[in-house]
Amino acid sequence: MMMMGGVPPEQPPMMPGMMPQQPGIDPMQQQQPGEGRIRRDTMEPPKARLELVKEICEKVRSGKAKHESAFKRMRDDMDFVSGKQWEGGDEGRYVANITQRHIAQRVASLYCKNPKATAKRKKRLEYSLWSESMSELQSAQAMSAMAMQQGMPPDPNAMALMQDFQQGSQKRVMLDKVAKTLELVFDHVISEQQPNFKAQMKQLVRRVCVTGVGYVKIGFERVTERRPEDAEKIRDITEQIAAVERLTQDVEDGEIKENEANLERLRLMMRDLSEKPEVMVREGVVFDFPPSTSIIVDPKCRHLSSFLGAEWVAQEFMMSPDDIKEVYKVDIGNQYNSYKEGRNIAHPEIGGNGEKSDDRCCVWEVYSKKDRMKYVVVDGFHDFLIEPESPWPELEGFWPIFPLVFNEVENEKCIFPQSDVSLIRPIQVEYNRAREGLREHRHANRPAYAVPFGMMDEKDKINLAERPAHAIIELRGLQPGQPVDAILQHIKPVAIDPALYDTSMLVDDTLRILGSQEANIGGTAASGTTATEVSVAESSRMSAVGSNVDDLDEFLGLICRAAGQVMLKEFSQEYVTKVVGPGSVWPQFTREEIS
Repeated sequence: MMMMGGVPPEQPPMMPGMMPQQPGIDPMQQQQPGEGRIRRDTMEPPKARLELVKEICEKVRSGKAKHESAFKRMRDDMDFVSGKQWEGGDEGRYVANITQRHIAQRVASLYCKNPKATAKRKKRLEYSLWSESMSELQSAQAMSAMAMQQGMPPDPNAMALMQDFQQGSQKRVMLDKVAKTLELVFDHVISEQQPNFKAQMKQLVRRVCVTGVGYVKIGFERVTERRPEDAEKIRDITEQIAAVERLTQDVEDGEIKENEANLERLRLMMRDLSEKPEVMVREGVVFDFPPSTSIIVDPKCRHLSSFLGAEWVAQEFMMSPDDIKEVYKVDIGNQYNSYKEGRNIAHPEIGGNGEKSDDRCCVWEVYSKKDRMKYVVVDGFHDFLIEPESPWPELEGFWPIFPLVFNEVENEKCIFPQSDVSLIRPIQVEYNRAREGLREHRHANRPAYAVPFGMMDEKDKINLAERPAHAIIELRGLQPGQPVDAILQHIKPVAIDPALYDTSMLVDDTLRILGSQEANIGGTAASGTTATEVSVAESSRMSAVGSNVDDLDEFLGLICRAAGQVMLKEFSQEYVTKVVGPGSVWPQFTREEIS
């Protein structure tokens, strides 16, 4: 909790990077120091730096183009599972969304209902003399006690053994307590995660089933510091403070004219902050869950789960110019390639003017393993948004992004595997076609009648077509004494062949491809499947699910291990004591000891 009590209501709170307000000076007119201010210069950097920015942007563009077919398939799969399963639109067409049912059951089978992270002391040989045999220790204790009774000096070997036992045992007890403290700190971090961590993990499993791959990114947020991931989140007071800083500097630098809406927005936000006695800010490890299409992997990568062979991995953010001001403190002006309507625009309009509210900039955070650096660039901007630096927090495996994949295959041309939706798509499409064909056939087989041309006028046709029950109809085209069937004949429909619209083979294909059987989708009475067949098929399905559960467990272990290392490096003893209690143990390990 950041205390802000004691500030008069009419005086705005002091934001980070702002000078204390001087008496008689309007805070809108007050100048601030250079640090934390928005950089508005648009001069080109030195040629070498300019070439480096161009090279990095070109790498990311080519990588994005290389994976564009995979990204398009992911977006199509997301639309498909949502119910858009007919080309040209679903209006009025038959859709039995078996795919959505399968994904829901798949997630229910795979998702950890209540994941719990455990920390254990690593097994090591802590004793240099003692063989961890209790008889040996008891013998040394007996020899020392006997020597003391006889007034003789104790055996130095026995004393060294007992001292080795004492030191090793103390170290083990200390590490066990560190592990317990780490578990409690991790639970606290998970409970503070916004949005809820467990809900996001469930969504991650669903995302992997729908798109084929999902990602978790481990980061660390500082007090009152915005990150690019926060643009799509509901966060604490940090977002409001960043907006106030940006608007304040825009007013000072003449970017906002009088009588503009942003000027009133700034006044209202500053008044709101001044009336808050205390505001909530968070600091610590955060887990981000980026969309599957926002991670661009080096085309040299040979194994997606481990990024094997990749020299760089980039994360894409679609941000407005105002968001860039708040996060990176840089005014890029109109020097960016404009993306309309969000992330999925394949062909940006070059040379955006930055004036329309729907303009978006493509920001890339590029993690270069070869350089051990993180670069932040904007598509179309000539300089870095922040000075290149080593990624922070520092992780053992360098990459802060962890992929989760289920249907992994070996393919040199495309490292992205097919999703469950892609696997079931042909079956789903054919099922819809069969049901739609049956529906059309039944519709075409409604009663119909034929008359010779010219025998009835339009009034007679309307009376026959729209007759109510037990109606008496006068037909002007019918001669007295002439039977009705002489001019009005029933059209014999084409009989419906059930085998023509049979879908049992599609259910069989679903079992063979996805492991799901008719018992998982619905009843089996119509198919005549025996209980033994259902039991055997279910056993086979659970074996396949168990393999994916192991993949998920290993994935959770990796991110928990990385998060634990970050906590051991970045959290102070005071913070841990406040969170866990006075009984916590949190020594200052070296980086080698943490690893």
